[in-house]
Amino acid sequence: MLSGVYGAVTAACANASGPVVETAQQLVTSFRLHGGGLTVGALGFSGGGSRSEGVSQPLSALLLDGPRVLHNLLGYALAQGARGVLLHLNNLENISTEHARKAADKLRAVRDQALVLEGLHLIVVGTTDAVCTAVLRHPQVRSVFSEPLALDSLSLLEVEHLLQKRYKALQLDASGPQPAPVEAAVIQELYGLFRGDMRAMLRALEDGIVELLITDQQQTTAPGSLAPISRDALFTVLHRFHQVELKRQLGSITWKRLEAWAAKDAAAPQSQKQLQKIWKLSQPAVSQILQDPGIAVAIEALPRHGNDPIQYLLTGAARLALLGSVPRVKENLKHGTWKQDMRRVLTGQAVTNGS
Repeated sequence: MLSGVYGAVTAACANASGPVVETAQQLVTSFRLHGGGLTVGALGFSGGGSRSEGVSQPLSALLLDGPRVLHNLLGYALAQGARGVLLHLNNLENISTEHARKAADKLRAVRDQALVLEGLHLIVVGTTDAVCTAVLRHPQVRSVFSEPLALDSLSLLEVEHLLQKRYKALQLDASGPQPAPVEAAVIQELYGLFRGDMRAMLRALEDGIVELLITDQQQTTAPGSLAPISRDALFTVLHRFHQVELKRQLGSITWKRLEAWAAKDAAAPQSQKQLQKIWKLSQPAVSQILQDPGIAVAIEALPRHGNDPIQYLLTGAARLALLGSVPRVKENLKHGTWKQDMRRVLTGQAVTNGS
């Protein structure tokens, strides 16, 4: 938190200087060096990477001096005309329930020294479960944060607008308009596949393009061509990429269970009772599989409605990996309807025998 406030202050105040800023930089730099991370250089103080024998302050100095330095740094920001400093504690969706509890304990430990300081505002970002566990577990921390706010997914139109802005910002040649790096159909299918999860969608888009650049560059576009990457080229690579990753992360037994699910209907949600039949396992065994934190890369639990059984759905990454496991798609390869059926599978529409 001290590092975040220091970075915000020095970024907003180009000429930040004085004892308060220098003390904060010394403490942040010594902590980063001791931990082996990267450091920044500013205001006459230089930093480097990796561990250093020249660290003059032990980590205990951060605990002893950190609250005072943080308080003084916030006072400096307010004196410079700022209304406060806003910090984002991001990526809570990447931690397990156990680690979310540890995060809650850490927030409780620094409540009085950091969370209630004048001018410091915090936004905790992550899944609903992770955020609620982190900020609502302890009464002391609960009194600091307001009730978590669940944000709706961006619409497809908003996503396309955001990407256009991003493409424009990254454009090297400003002499004229450039085509988008991928076809519009790619964005539409990924949006439906990941059900509005912007982060997962962008990660898949990046993974696919990077893999294409590394392995299939010759098949992507003709030399000198500016044509967008086609839907078929990108999805072929994504299928191969996610299949390798999921097999590595989950193991062969779990992978075969996912294949059995996909053979039944990759796009349809399933209850634990339905998964018992698909996997031919007992209810306790199915429940244990679904509660394993590692399975979250392939299976997600949908929001529960009243007393209805919890429904589970294959994640977008899992459905990309299991594209070849859908019997209807294989059957229609020779009939010329592969693209239509594939799009319906990826966007969550059921593929029936009468389609």
